[in-house]
Amino acid sequence: MKTDTRLLLWSVLVVLALGSCVFTPSHQVPSAAKSIVTIPADVTGYGLIFLRARVNNSQPMWFALDSGASFPFVIDTRQARALGLKLQDNLTLDGGAGAGTFEVAMTRGVFVKFDGLEFTNQTAAVFDLGSLEAIAGRSLEGLVGRDLFSRYVVEIDYLGNRVSLFDPQTYTYSGAGESIPLALRGDYFLVRAKIELPGRSPLEGQFLVDTGGGFVTAILNAPFARSSGILAPTQRAILDRSLSGLGGELRLLVSRATSFALGKLVIREPVIYASQDRGGALASADFDGVIGGEILRRFKVIFDYPRRRLILEPNAHYAEPVEYDMSGIRLRAGGGNFRTFKVYQVLENSPAAHAGLREGDVLAAIDGAPASRFSLDEIYQMLKQQGREYKLSVRRNNETLSVTIKTRRLI
Repeated sequence: MKTDTRLLLWSVLVVLALGSCVFTPSHQVPSAAKSIVTIPADVTGYGLIFLRARVNNSQPMWFALDSGASFPFVIDTRQARALGLKLQDNLTLDGGAGAGTFEVAMTRGVFVKFDGLEFTNQTAAVFDLGSLEAIAGRSLEGLVGRDLFSRYVVEIDYLGNRVSLFDPQTYTYSGAGESIPLALRGDYFLVRAKIELPGRSPLEGQFLVDTGGGFVTAILNAPFARSSGILAPTQRAILDRSLSGLGGELRLLVSRATSFALGKLVIREPVIYASQDRGGALASADFDGVIGGEILRRFKVIFDYPRRRLILEPNAHYAEPVEYDMSGIRLRAGGGNFRTFKVYQVLENSPAAHAGLREGDVLAAIDGAPASRFSLDEIYQMLKQQGREYKLSVRRNNETLSVTIKTRRLI
């Protein structure tokens, strides 16, 4: 069975994973809902938030916190089968981040527990998150989605590595953060943002606030990018196809804006991604773009949907330069511990291209240290530092090759 869908956004990575809300969920509010609950989080350098969860008293699993996911919960297919969950209502959906289709099933009557927070008799979507794990470079066994953000006031402390939930009826805010009107339109939490571009008049649009949008600052949906004439003729841009969603590979044109503003808060010279897709979520005209983790991690972020506001408090990352990869190597992680790194894309006219690296090469060592000593997150951060020289060993077929690259700004 194939059906058109509305958006479900898991972005990692983006990694956007999109689908629809095809059921009416059953919820039970925890007995401690009126008091603050603080859940420890593992926040990556690229802006994703991972929480420990148990499903039906399982061993701890990693769930990503995703305000763009329209399902209350998502469980990876492999984990659902290992737990013996009954899968029903198998569907083939389109409308994902890419232009293709993906398979989804439903499971009912599950128990999901976080630290200090429990949900019983839940209905969850089940689909394969494996392709998103390869981009994140770590285990991704489930998602906790938009429903949490509409039921609680949710405070995300990116620096403090914690997520706090408050009872909306008793919550008060007394800080000095910027309060921005927040709307829920269909499946999307939207805020208004302003972009200034070289040689262009400022643009304003409605952007989906996506805590699951790792790796990216802001993506402009294809219709908005086309109608806005987003790039000046003299502006440098890079075609990046290293991110994927459930519908397949994304095609993103990467450049720089002069600024990106949320209310009075301004990110200077941000990297901006303009979708080139002709199908899927990023080709939608229902909203203008996505605000991802590379912007959100610069703040303490408070979703106060009951009062229709998003509150942003700048943190120590706020004034840091926004950097893009400076090597030209786009990697995917595999192996049992995600420590096998394969080159997925080599960007044109980049240090990696000039050094002769190719798609399919496997990174074996960095400056003499085995690549397996690093996480994908650590490698990403290393390759975003300007003027660094790295000696790389790569395996190509049955050969081991040595190359040297010197990082530089590509945009």
